[in-house]
Amino acid sequence: MKNRTYNRKKICVVFLAALGIVIFLIGRMVYLMIFEAEYYQKKAEALHERERDIKAARGEIIDCNGTVFATNKTVCTISVIHSQIKDPERVIRSLSELLDMDEEAVRKRVEKVSSIERIQTNVEKEIGDKIRDLELAGVKVDEDFKRYYPYHELASTVLGFTGGDNQGIIGLEVKYEDWLAGTDGKILTVTDARGVELDKIAEDRLEPVPGKTLQLSMDYNIQMYAQQMAEKVMEEKQADGVSIILMNPSNGELYAMVNVPEFDLDDPFTLPQGTVGLTEEEKQDALNQMWRNRSINDTYEPGSVFKVVTSAACLEEGVVTTQDQFHCPGYYVVEDRRIRCHKIGGHGSETFVQGIQNSCNPVFINIGLRLGVDRFCDYYDQFGLLGNTGVDLPGEASTIMHQRKNIGQVELATMSFGQSFQVTPIQMATTFSSIINGGNRVTPHFGKRVLDQDGTVAETFSDKKGKRILSEETSATMRALLESVVSEGGGKNAAVEGYRIGGKTATSQTLPRSANKYISSFVGFAPADDPQILGMCIIYNPQGVYYGGTIAAPVIGKIFENILPYLGIEKE
Repeated sequence: MKNRTYNRKKICVVFLAALGIVIFLIGRMVYLMIFEAEYYQKKAEALHERERDIKAARGEIIDCNGTVFATNKTVCTISVIHSQIKDPERVIRSLSELLDMDEEAVRKRVEKVSSIERIQTNVEKEIGDKIRDLELAGVKVDEDFKRYYPYHELASTVLGFTGGDNQGIIGLEVKYEDWLAGTDGKILTVTDARGVELDKIAEDRLEPVPGKTLQLSMDYNIQMYAQQMAEKVMEEKQADGVSIILMNPSNGELYAMVNVPEFDLDDPFTLPQGTVGLTEEEKQDALNQMWRNRSINDTYEPGSVFKVVTSAACLEEGVVTTQDQFHCPGYYVVEDRRIRCHKIGGHGSETFVQGIQNSCNPVFINIGLRLGVDRFCDYYDQFGLLGNTGVDLPGEASTIMHQRKNIGQVELATMSFGQSFQVTPIQMATTFSSIINGGNRVTPHFGKRVLDQDGTVAETFSDKKGKRILSEETSATMRALLESVVSEGGGKNAAVEGYRIGGKTATSQTLPRSANKYISSFVGFAPADDPQILGMCIIYNPQGVYYGGTIAAPVIGKIFENILPYLGIEKE
C-alpha cells in the first residue's frame, strides 16, 4: 500500500513538472512569436542582407557672396564580392589595369573570402564607368564623393581639408564637421545562404542625407587680393612667410586670412619641391608645419604694435595724458640695465603724441613703470590677452606670459614696448580691434550661417560681443593718436589718398637675438574716425630692410586702396 501511494505521488510530481515545462515552453514560444517577432524578423533578414554604404555629399563652404570654396566631386568606390565572382582571372586582370594597381595586390583582395572587399576608393568617375561597362560578375561600382577645392591654394590654412572618408582634418572643415558632414545612406541587397545576391529581388536603399552649406564672412575677392599681395612681398623680401588678417573691428567678422606659403588643398599630402630623403616621422613633421595656420597656431613677440595696448592702459588709468612731455637720449636705464631706443641718437624732447608717432621706447618704458606691475597685469587680463580669442578655428595657441610674481622692473620695461612675451597674430588683431572700436571686446570668426539644401537658413551664428574693456573716451583718443602715426609718424607708407587711416608699425627680433632675424609688422584701420576694417600684415624674417613701417605698412596701404571702394567706403 505504501508503495502504491509513493508511486502515485511520484507520478504526480513528474506530471506536474512536465506540465510546468510544457506551459513554460508554450509561453516562451508565444512571447517570441508575438512580442519579439519584429526583432527576430530583422535578425533573420540580416542573415540574408548585405549592406553597402552610400556616402552623403558633404556640405559646401561658400563665401559671403556665394562663391564656392569647397564642394564635392563625384568619384567611385570599387569593391568585389567573393561568392559572386565567376571569372576571377579576368576580374584581377581588368581591375589591376584600369586602377593602375599591382596585380598581386588585387589578387589578394579578390581571392579573400569575405562578404565584401573594397579594392579602391576615390576612383575617377570615368574609370568607374569603364569598369561598370565590363559587367564583371562580383564587381560593384558605387558612386561616391570626394572633396574638391576649386581655388586649390586659396585660404588653405583656413579652410582645411578632409580625409579619405570625407571627415574634416584641419581648419574650418573640422571645426564645422557636425554641420558639413551628412548622414550616409545604404544599399541593402538580399542573398541566399551562400551569400550570392538574388537577382529577382529589388534592392532596398536608405538614401543619404547631404550635409549643410556653411557660409563664411570671408570674401573671395578680398582673400584673393590679400594673398597676391602677401606672395608679392614674400618674394621681394625673400621672407620665410607672410601673414595677413583683414577683419571688421566692430563685430569680429573675418574677411580674409592669409598665411603664405599656402598649400594645395586638393593634394595636401605632397610636400614642396626639394623636400626629399625624409623619414616617415620627418615627413609627417614637415606636413604638420606646412598645414599650420601661423595666424592662429603660432605666437610671436608683437614689438611696437603692443605700444597701442600700453598707451590705452596708461591713458585709461590716468598715469599719462596727451600733453605730457618726455625726453629721449637714445636709451632708458632701468635698475642696472640700459635699454636703448631704436633711434641711437635719441628723439630728444617730445610729447606723448610724438612719442607714439616716433615709436619711442623710452616713452613707453616711462609710462609702463608709472603704471606698475600689478596694474599692467590687470589691464593685460582686462584686455583679454591672457585667454584665447575664441576664433572658430582649431588649435588656437595661448599667450606666453611671465607670471606676475616673476615680473620685475626690467621685465615690465621691456613688456611695455612689446618684448619678452608672445601672443598670436589673431590675439593682437582682436585686442587692437577692441581698443579702437569703442572699447568692446569682440570674438573673431568666419562662420556666418548654415544653409539647407534649398538655401533656407538653418542656423545663424551671432556676433559675440564681449565685455567692455575700455571707455569710449580712451578709445576715441587712441583712434586720433593712431591716425597721427599714419599722417605724421612712422606709418606714412600706409596712407591712402582720400581716406583717414590709422595704424601702428612694429619691428621685433626673434629668439635667439644672436640670430639677427626680425619680424616686421603693421596694423592699420579705416576710416580712422569710424573703423570698418582692420588689416594686419606680418613678414617673417625679411632680408635686407626689415623695418615694419618700410615694408609692412605699404602692404596694408595698397590693400586698403583697393578694397575700401569695394566695401563701399567712400573717400572724404
